Amino acid sequence: MVEPNYLIIMNKNQIELRLLPKYFKKIAFGIMLATLCFILLFVSEIITTDKEVTKTISKSLFLISLLILSMTKNKIEDELTLVIRLKAFAASFIFGVLIVIIDPFINLLFEGAFLLNKGVTELLISMLLVYFSMVFIMKRNR
Repeated sequence: MVEPNYLIIMNKNQIELRLLPKYFKKIAFGIMLATLCFILLFVSEIITTDKEVTKTISKSLFLISLLILSMTKNKIEDELTLVIRLKAFAASFIFGVLIVIIDPFINLLFEGAFLLNKGVTELLISMLLVYFSMVFIMKRNR
């Protein structure tokens, strides 16, 4: 029997989240390290590229590494970890929606002095950081 290729597989009695193998954490941290080295080489003017190109490449690589980290299995992956992971994803999604809704009102209230204007990449990075912080808090409190 062939398994479906979508993210959540629902059997009769349990839900299974299809995640990347554990060794992808090393790949994600390698991408983060490469991003940091790229930024340091740009700041020290060894690499001379356009500032906007460097920002775009750095943000994209950091976002990819966070996404890989969020979708990688832990050493111990059980039902509680699955529930924690799904609750953290829900919380980070709600955070992202609230930021998008509240941002125009904050800018209107403070007349542009309090700038939360985030691009899509910054919003996704902040959502993934909220995800990791929620996972950390929930795992610590279990």
